[in-house]
Formats: sequence, C-alpha cells, structure tokens
Amino acid sequence: MKKVKIEKILKKIEDFAPPETAEEWDNSGWQINLHNCEANKILACLTVTDDVLEHAVVMGCDLIISHHPLIFSPLKKLENPLHQRAIKNNIQIYSAHTNFDRAFGGTTDILVEKLGLSGIKKINDYVKAGELPFELPLEKFIAAVKTTYSLDKIKLINKLAKPAVKTVAICAGAGAEFIGDVCGADVYITSDVKYHAALEVKDMALLDIGHFESEKFFSEKIVEILKDEPVEVITADEKPAWTIV
Repeated sequence: MKKVKIEKILKKIEDFAPPETAEEWDNSGWQINLHNCEANKILACLTVTDDVLEHAVVMGCDLIISHHPLIFSPLKKLENPLHQRAIKNNIQIYSAHTNFDRAFGGTTDILVEKLGLSGIKKINDYVKAGELPFELPLEKFIAAVKTTYSLDKIKLINKLAKPAVKTVAICAGAGAEFIGDVCGADVYITSDVKYHAALEVKDMALLDIGHFESEKFFSEKIVEILKDEPVEVITADEKPAWTIV
C-alpha cells in the first residue's frame, strides 16, 4: 500500500453521499483537519470513541472516517482529551452522517439489501419499504432478522399480536419520528424508540434493533467505496455502548 491523496478519498465518499444533502443541524464533513494532503492508512468507524482512537494510533492510521460526527456544538476551547490526542498523533477525522443515511446504498439501504427485500419504495429520505419473497410468521421473521444482522436481542412492540410479516419498512438509526409514515407495513425495523413513541405503535409490529446495531455496517460500506484505492482501509473493532445483563 502507498499514500493516497485525501482529496481523492473524499471525492469518492462525497460522490456516494453528497455533503449538501446533510441536514442543516448536522456537522458532517471535517471534524479535525490538519491540512495533511495524503493518507497512509484509514480507519473506518461508526463513532470516534477513546477505544476507536486508540485503535487508530496502534494501527498507525492517519485518517479516520466516521459516521457520527465527533463535534456537534461550536467549540470555544480545545479541551477534550480525545480531540487533543488525535491532533498530537497527527490523525485527521472526517464524518459522513445524515448525507450517508440519505444516500442511495447508505445505512438504510444496507439493511434492506441484507434482508433481501424486493419492490423497494422510498417512504421518505430515511425510510424504505419492501416485501419478503413470501409471508413469514412473525417469530420466524424475527429469527431471520437476528441472524441477518447478527443480533442477540431485539425489542418487540406488537400490540395487535400481528402473526405474520410480508411488508417491511426500515430506517437505520433513530427512526421513531417516522412511525406515522409507515402505516400499512406489517413491521417496522428501526432503533431508539422511547416509551411514549412505543405507545403510538398500533397497527403494525415494530422491531427496535438498537442504534449501534442498525448502523454498524457503515464501516464495511466505506471499505467497499474505497476498495479500488491503493490505501489500506481497516474497520474499527466497535461494540455497543452497553451490555444487556
């Protein structure tokens, strides 16, 4: 492997997920830009945590591409030890967040593709819906979702005891705000559904698979996007923020 122009790397990512499609509140793009023009090794991750940064340091990475922005609010002082350590180790950080969620082939589309849905329809910028090849009992569908996404546990909301699934709506990340948009689906797969939002789920089943779990394939997609570039791209060894005991 050899060093590659960062401009070339970012062009591939931004061609896939145009920055101008990010939400106004979002902070996609450069998080730490040291104006280094080349990258020797890239680490792809969902979130830049202390462990992820340690991984980048140990592996000799000089560029991190994350899904979740490292910085959301304006900074008055550079006091965060994580930010300071990245700079001291000459590591630049770039994020592709809501623009990546909205992109064709982005976070939601990855879940759709892995589940093998057909007849895909766009519900809104973040939600897609499709159909299974044949109707499945809900219990078997849940088992298939666990296997497909490598999940141990799923939160199920099923007030009407819906017995079977044919039509599936999916939103990677926090999609509770779109519950009203997916009426007509047999099941909605998303994450971060709070108590009161769960009470609003009435005419379908809902599977809350977890925020991390719904977006963990981001790093794999970055590797795929950059596969033709002569630079090593590795994926961070990440885990959810909590364990279920």
